[in-house]
Amino acid sequence: MLLFLMLSVSAKSQTSLHLDSVENKIKIGKMASNRNLAFGIRNILEEYLQEKDINLTDKANHSLKVEIIFLDVLTTSGNLSVFHKSEAKVIIRLKGFIIDKTNNQIVKSTVAEESASEISMSTLVVDTGGKFNQQNLSIAIKKCCEKLVTTLMKQ
Repeated sequence: MLLFLMLSVSAKSQTSLHLDSVENKIKIGKMASNRNLAFGIRNILEEYLQEKDINLTDKANHSLKVEIIFLDVLTTSGNLSVFHKSEAKVIIRLKGFIIDKTNNQIVKSTVAEESASEISMSTLVVDTGGKFNQQNLSIAIKKCCEKLVTTLMKQ
């Protein structure tokens, strides 16, 4: 009930929240312990929260903490003679927590997963899959941040 009261937005007041840390908890792969990834996701979260008229302040009663728990490229391909079709899907999974700062307890937590894919078709078999496409990575991160915040802000 406290969370609902804090997060409900009325015409007179604005929701306030403290954006706590974004930690990279990925254990294997190229993105393991990548601090730039955590910094980038924190910036995207800040932008999204501000777009939703959420006041980001250190004085808020609740804070949002995010962990990056998975990020990878899933590549699937199919060949028929000289025709080639491949799909590279960037998948990201974030875990978020709303924490009551007065007693340092987790009020709500959730996991959000999103993806963005790129499909290519050609008549030559040229494989450059398994690499991160910057645009797909950015789309997947934005979608996942939106889903995470929306789920955490629900009653």
